[in-house]
Amino acid sequence: MNKFDIIKATANNLSDLIVDATPASLTGSTLDFTELIHPLDSQLQGKHGYVYTGAGYGQERVISKFYTTNNRVEFAQVFSSIPSINSGVVIFNHWAYREYKNAVDRAMGKARHVYLEDKVATMAVTGSQYEYPVPSGFDYISELRLVPSNSTDYGTDGMVEHIFELDNRMFRVDPNAVGTYVIIIDPRRIDMGNFDGHWLNVVGQAKPEPLGSDGVGVPEELEEYLIAYATAHLSSQRLATEGYDHWYRRFKIFKDEKDDLEEYIFRHRHGKGVGR
Repeated sequence: MNKFDIIKATANNLSDLIVDATPASLTGSTLDFTELIHPLDSQLQGKHGYVYTGAGYGQERVISKFYTTNNRVEFAQVFSSIPSINSGVVIFNHWAYREYKNAVDRAMGKARHVYLEDKVATMAVTGSQYEYPVPSGFDYISELRLVPSNSTDYGTDGMVEHIFELDNRMFRVDPNAVGTYVIIIDPRRIDMGNFDGHWLNVVGQAKPEPLGSDGVGVPEELEEYLIAYATAHLSSQRLATEGYDHWYRRFKIFKDEKDDLEEYIFRHRHGKGVGR
């Protein structure tokens, strides 16, 4: 799933998705949808439309009129970049796209506090060097693993065969003068001169990347959590406005689901923290 898939799943949970389609025809400020069947001209006034794929991508507009004779929506503001008949468009009932985006971003922010992805990077060993920059993106480093040079045949490399793993007693992670972090290997515990020209796999954990544009994918383990969180967050906003019992039921169902999934996605921290 990508970010917009998460948004659409959230909208479906809230029964908020009026239409998800490509227009049959269009102008600079109108879109016709054969999927829209509404008997009254005023029914869609004030609803939010958003172009999520194709020409006109990323534009959000408010509907000013709806014409029942040709299923046409007219927007209060013309498109700066006109969509095409191949553009994907959604119309929401209660919330605007920016509100969905905010809810999913908040869910992702919470997930980044409790979920860590496994991460591996590779760096070259210089025999006389005991200090190496931490590869980008790591939040924790648990171990360093020696890798043979010029080959993946571990058995033919005597050093790697006998000393494969440098556990966390052999190194530490410290800040340096320019504000970045370095891996410092303890020369009292291992002689790196024996491994000149080899490689090290840096093994650890990292936070998932924040969600940006609609096409950015998310880790599969987080998909249902993000949907449940965003659904509970948005339904909670309507508790004081209308249909309290209706929105409270949705809020409670998806809050409970979010809480259960939070235990599922929680990952214990392993190794030495970078910047902690």
